[in-house]
Amino acid sequence: MVHGRRNAFFPLGNGEALAREIPDARLLVLEQAATAIPDAAADEVAAAMLTL
Repeated sequence: MVHGRRNAFFPLGNGEALAREIPDARLLVLEQAATAIPDAAADEVAAAMLTL
């Protein structure tokens, strides 16, 4: 799962709760993101996806 720390609509606790409920889920928290994945985080997201 990818979740932005600055997401005011869905706080980080929501992403953490979902990750706990989904078997084998991993949570990637983007520190500078809100509701969309910024272009600057594309490499970080891609790297996390490749570790699956």
